[in-house]
Amino acid sequence: EDGPSPDTDNIAFDLTRNYSSPWNTFLLNFLLREFQLRCTSETWPIRKEDDYVEEILRERYKRLRTLWKNAQPKLTTKGVLETPAEHETRLLEESRRLGKESRQATRRRNHTVVMKSEAPDDDDLRSWKWLQRLINTLGEHGMSSEESSVENGIENVLRVKKLEWRKNIDKELEIVDLQRILDKDIF
Repeated sequence: EDGPSPDTDNIAFDLTRNYSSPWNTFLLNFLLREFQLRCTSETWPIRKEDDYVEEILRERYKRLRTLWKNAQPKLTTKGVLETPAEHETRLLEESRRLGKESRQATRRRNHTVVMKSEAPDDDDLRSWKWLQRLINTLGEHGMSSEESSVENGIENVLRVKKLEWRKNIDKELEIVDLQRILDKDIF
């Protein structure tokens, strides 16, 4: 491609392109090599395969690019770019909305688990107490949002990462959500 090459003294991703662009591919491979060198030089007890680390780096790049794209000024209904004040207001409102959704989901789950773990006649009391500890340990930032959004005709789809070292607790959290629905009279 024509044009000046990126500055190697100030390395930065080209966020206008996806991870498979020549420059971004070069940077991801560079980060992979640096990661594996550090792993070897610091004698980390667990060494991950290149494919595994490469996939994590790609996913992190996709997340970074999505954040960057969402932070760019958008067109208003009048067809002009947002002013800096409108831009800042939109970003703050989006941040508040996501925070509120996360807090609401956490409170719902916490309330359900607290109610069940304090019920004296529940046969599954030990399980509910374990779920309560799990949710308190995860906290509001340990659970991903379940909401996707549509803004300016573009649908933002949130993907849940499945990492091999992370235990899948979907079934446990579904139990909490289902119990909240079944016990409508309590909640």
